[in-house]
Amino acid sequence: MEAILDAAKICFVRSGFHGTSTEAICSEAGVSSGKLFHYFPSKKAIILAVVHGQTRQTEAYIQQLLRRSDLSAALLDFLDIILHLAADVKERRLILEIAAEATRDEDVGALDAAADRLLAGGLTALLSGAAEHGQISPVVPLEHAVRFLMIVIDGIFSRAAIDDSFNPAAERGSLQIIIRNILCIAGEKPDA
Repeated sequence: MEAILDAAKICFVRSGFHGTSTEAICSEAGVSSGKLFHYFPSKKAIILAVVHGQTRQTEAYIQQLLRRSDLSAALLDFLDIILHLAADVKERRLILEIAAEATRDEDVGALDAAADRLLAGGLTALLSGAAEHGQISPVVPLEHAVRFLMIVIDGIFSRAAIDDSFNPAAERGSLQIIIRNILCIAGEKPDA
């Protein structure tokens, strides 16, 4: 089953959800259509499984970060993960394909909205935990800081998708300065 999902991701990155046939997925996975349909009754079921897998991956990252004692450092590390994913053409294309499909398909939209809530909840937990431990002192209300971070994450993927000269990793230093100033990480005060 994982081999089919891995093959589907390759096909979806290459041709998009609508440009990919189940035959292409079977060919990429090296399986018969009977085997594919044994696990997945339709291409849409494969798409939903891929979207769900991306959400589980995000949830695993967040849970791992929440177990750390320095949650402000964990937040910055999470942003490093985002920069790494945005720099990976395949990951970026898959994430953006999911976002586009969420606007066209109600079921994908529901899963994508759940993933968005999961991300917002994870960022809220990171920020509120860091604030409780005195690791950050945001200059804006917590919900605004979470929304800002989500906008930054979305913007990184969008910019990487449309600007070939954009190098997410090269933005790390500036992004960290901005985040540190907004969140007053480790007692730092915003630059005047």
